[in-house]
Amino acid sequence: MQKRTRSHMWAFGLLALLAVGIGLYALVLYGNPDRIRESMFVTEKGQLPELWYGMLWVHAVSAGLALGIGWVQWIKRLRQRAVTVHRVVGCVYAMGITLAGVTGLYLSYYAAGGWIGRTGFAMLSLMWLYTLYRSLQSMLVRRDPQAHGAWMLRNYALTCAAITLRIYTPLAAVLFGLGTNASFVVIAWLAWLPNLLLAELWIRRSRNRNLMRRLQQTRSTMRG
Repeated sequence: MQKRTRSHMWAFGLLALLAVGIGLYALVLYGNPDRIRESMFVTEKGQLPELWYGMLWVHAVSAGLALGIGWVQWIKRLRQRAVTVHRVVGCVYAMGITLAGVTGLYLSYYAAGGWIGRTGFAMLSLMWLYTLYRSLQSMLVRRDPQAHGAWMLRNYALTCAAITLRIYTPLAAVLFGLGTNASFVVIAWLAWLPNLLLAELWIRRSRNRNLMRRLQQTRSTMRG
């Protein structure tokens, strides 16, 4: 039990480190709208509409901020003892995801990887917005904190596509010699689908564990 708890803490710590690192990377690289045209990612894409540059800036800043602060919401002690902080961080995160999702839909039209890559990134943005909507509906309308937590876990798993994307892209280049036009056919989907699957498995595992705990409590009460 202690070994499992320790491994979970290490995994969470690694996730937090990567989230903060990638979030800061996005803010540093794209945070200045006047220098956004100078980045290698932008120069490789050639001539683009003027609106694209503004959309990329909003997307990078909002998504980077959401990624960098989202992991804080999974600290149980913070949720229980600092409810106001949890809500403030949640509001900032939700606004960030809303902006990132809407701008991501626009940017997906210009993504590398052909129509398959563009569809993958568009689906990521749609799922981002949908899971955020369901999470807010669960808490604000239905007052169901468990459902809220499950939908937010799915949402943050999608946000972590920013991490997996930056792992898979250099790997595809080093191992297979693929540029973004070729690799994004797969990476546009691989960056977020496995994340969402892992989140779903974690949610079901937690539900089963809670169900078993309630059954044990019921049996103990009946015996007593």
